[in-house]
Amino acid sequence: MTAKLACAVLALTEACLGDHRRDWALAMRTEMDAAIDDGKPLSFAVGCLMGALRTMPKHEEGRFTLTSHAVALGLFPVVALLMLGTVSGFPFLPSGHAGLSGWLAGSGEPLRLLTPWNRNFAPPLALLIWGLIAGHLVMPWFILERDWTRVATLARVNSAATVTLLLFTTVLFLDMSFMVLPVAGLAIELLVVWHLYRWQTHLFAGAPPGASSA
Repeated sequence: MTAKLACAVLALTEACLGDHRRDWALAMRTEMDAAIDDGKPLSFAVGCLMGALRTMPKHEEGRFTLTSHAVALGLFPVVALLMLGTVSGFPFLPSGHAGLSGWLAGSGEPLRLLTPWNRNFAPPLALLIWGLIAGHLVMPWFILERDWTRVATLARVNSAATVTLLLFTTVLFLDMSFMVLPVAGLAIELLVVWHLYRWQTHLFAGAPPGASSA
């Protein structure tokens, strides 16, 4: 069991090293057999991982990997904000009058936005919002895999969903303050994804566009 865990840690170490230190990764694989024979494979693997983490900021590929993970983690707050906006009542209630925000503020009776003529739009709007949340939630995995073809496809889907949501929110005279969250989140997402893609094309010049270079 310890040997399997050590091999998993060593695989993570190789991912941290990247192509920049492939020779070091091969040497570690060879020395792992000796560490297993000595009965200390886990301590050896952890030591290799610590050494790899210390070297990552010193070369461009390592900085790219660290930045990619930071961007992936940074997209989760966007999802959290969208979920918070949905919990607060959109598209059924205006923000600040009902839902979570109204309950925390101790407000009285909520002011309903949906009228008899437009309440049938509520289920499609709610489905669209949760689809957008799912799109933002999946994006970090595609970024970490460096699968830019899927990233581009998902970015177009998220953009189309955001524009559709904006149009319906305007036409139905719903609470436009909610749209600040999805529009700002989409703008941030597209900006950082574009910069990461440009950085990778510079870093891995020999890799075909849209392919994973991991």
